[in-house]
Amino acid sequence: MATAEVTDVTEVTDVTEVTKLTELETAIERIVTVFFTFAAKEGKKGTLTAGEFKELVRLQLPNLMKVRGLGGCSRSPGICRQEQPLFGEYWRLIGELAKAMRREKAGKK
Repeated sequence: MATAEVTDVTEVTDVTEVTKLTELETAIERIVTVFFTFAAKEGKKGTLTAGEFKELVRLQLPNLMKVRGLGGCSRSPGICRQEQPLFGEYWRLIGELAKAMRREKAGKK
């Protein structure tokens, strides 16, 4: 009798290898991937230099930053003052953009 090989999920580094992600899980995975794509260019791994952060905002968030009135460093000065913004600060910016989007959608009802 043949037995199926069981994959130990602790050995899998990419959750997408285990199962198909939901729409929300895919969105979160993409947010994390974008951060590490920009963080890998210069400086310490897992952090963004000021230049990387500005490039990420300019290339990946130009419309939301303008339309939602979150003019980059003016509304997120903590991130911009840091020499090496960490993922938590990036995530905080994403949260601020999401809150602005939620307020906008709630106002349209």
